Amino acid sequence: MLDSKPNMLISCPTVNGKCTQFSLMLKRCNSQVAVTCQMCKKSQKLKWRCMDCDLTICENCKGIHSKIPSISGHKVVSFSDIPASRMECRVEEEIMKNQCTKHNRKTYRFFCRNCNLLICSDCITEDHSKHNHAYISQLIYEQILNEADTLESYSKEYKDTERQDSASIDSYCLLMTEFELVHTVKTNLPSINYMRLPNDDEAYICSLDRKSIVNLKLNTTGFFTMIRKRKLSDSKEVDEIVGFQIQPNDITINLKGDLLFISNHCLKLVTKHAKDQNEITDIKDFNPLKPKCVHYDKEREIFLVGLTEGDSDFELTESSLRQVVAVNQRGQLRKSFELTTENKRLFTLPVRIFSIADGGICVIDRVSQTSGRVISLNWEGNLLWTYHNPPQSLCPNPFYPTDLTMTNTKKIIVVDSNNRAFHILNPNGDLILHQSSINLGIERPLCLDTDKSGYLWVGCSRDSSSRDGANLYKIKIKGL
Repeated sequence: MLDSKPNMLISCPTVNGKCTQFSLMLKRCNSQVAVTCQMCKKSQKLKWRCMDCDLTICENCKGIHSKIPSISGHKVVSFSDIPASRMECRVEEEIMKNQCTKHNRKTYRFFCRNCNLLICSDCITEDHSKHNHAYISQLIYEQILNEADTLESYSKEYKDTERQDSASIDSYCLLMTEFELVHTVKTNLPSINYMRLPNDDEAYICSLDRKSIVNLKLNTTGFFTMIRKRKLSDSKEVDEIVGFQIQPNDITINLKGDLLFISNHCLKLVTKHAKDQNEITDIKDFNPLKPKCVHYDKEREIFLVGLTEGDSDFELTESSLRQVVAVNQRGQLRKSFELTTENKRLFTLPVRIFSIADGGICVIDRVSQTSGRVISLNWEGNLLWTYHNPPQSLCPNPFYPTDLTMTNTKKIIVVDSNNRAFHILNPNGDLILHQSSINLGIERPLCLDTDKSGYLWVGCSRDSSSRDGANLYKIKIKGL
C-alpha cells in the first residue's frame, strides 16, 4: 500500500460533505514530476478538462477560460463526468509528457511501489530491479477502482442519511398534522365517482349511477349551483340537457381547464366555444383495447391512459394486456408501461393514474374484486415502490384504494373506501399518516382532488338506505 506522505492529487467533488480525491499516490520528492494546471502552470488541484483545447485546468483557470470570447463556447467538463477509461488515458498522458530527471531522454512509464517514485525503464535496471513496480496505467486503474468504491460507499451513506432525515421529518409531520372539515357541498346525485377541479370554485363530477358528468360551482352556501349537464350526440355537439347517455369511465382536466373523459374505447375532449357552445372531439380511439382511466400530466403535456383487452377481469392469461400508455395532444403514442425489467407484468387492472413529483407516476392497480395496491414508476418504467397490505390494526378490511392525489408538499393521499380512511404516503411510498374519514363525518369516500389553494376535496357515495344525495367535502390539512 502506498504511504501517507505528501501526494500528487487530482481533486474531485465532495460527496456528503466528505472530500474524495482521485489520488495518483505519487510521492512529491526531489525531482518527481508535478501534474499541474496547463494554463497557470501552478495549481495542482485539477478538476476540469476542456474537451476542445485538450487541456486539464484548475478551478480558477476554468473561470478565466470561459471568459475568453474566442473559446467561451468550448465544452469544459468535470473529471467526475469523464468515463473512467478516458480519465485513465488523460492522467497517463499528463505524466508521460515529462522526462525522467535522471535519464533525460526517457519518459516515466512505471511507478515503484517500494519507493513511491515515478521511474523509467532505465531506473528499473539500475536501482529498482527487485522492487515492486507497476505500469502507470495499471496504478491509475487501481486508484480509479478504489475511488469508485469510496464514492459508492459515500453515496449509500448519503442515501441512508437522506432517508433517515426524511423519516424524522415525516414523524414530526405526524405530530403536527390536523384535518379540518371546512365546507360541505350537497348534491342530489347518488354517488360522486370521479372529480376534477379546473379551479378553486368549480368542479366536474361524474356519477356512474346517473351516467352523467356535472359541472358545478363550489359556493359557500352549503348547496351546489348546477352549471350544466352534458349529452353527447352523433354530431359531436354538446346540448344543455340532462346527463350523458353513455357511461364515462374517468375524467381529467388539461392546462386550459378543458374537460377530457373516457367513453367506450375513446379519449374525448370537450372544447369550449362562444355563447356556452361546446364541441366533443375524439383524441384517440383505442379500440379494440378498452381505456379504464386517464390523467393529464401537466409537466409533460401528455395524457396517461390505463388500458386492458376489453371487458377484462383479474384473471391474467398469456394474451392479457394491461398497460399504461402516454399519448400526446394529437393522440400519438409516446410511451408505454407494461412489464418490469424482469419481464413481469406491472399491472393487474389499472384504474387510476396520477403523475407525481420528480417525473414519476402512481397507478392504482386493482388486484381483486375487493383489494388493490398503489404502484409507483419512474419515467423509464422502473418500479420504484408498491404500497399494499397496510397494518391490520389500521385497516381491518382489505386495502381498496379508489383514488389518489398529491399535496403541495409532495405527499401522496390515497382514499381507501373499504376502510373509510385516507392513507398519506411520502414520496418513497412509506405510510406516514392514517386518517379515518368517519372521524371527519365522511362516511363513504370514493374520490378526491386538491385545488390550487391546497384544500383537499372528497367525493362520496350516499348510504343505500338514505334518500339524501352524495356530498362533496372540502378539507383543510394543517401541518402536512
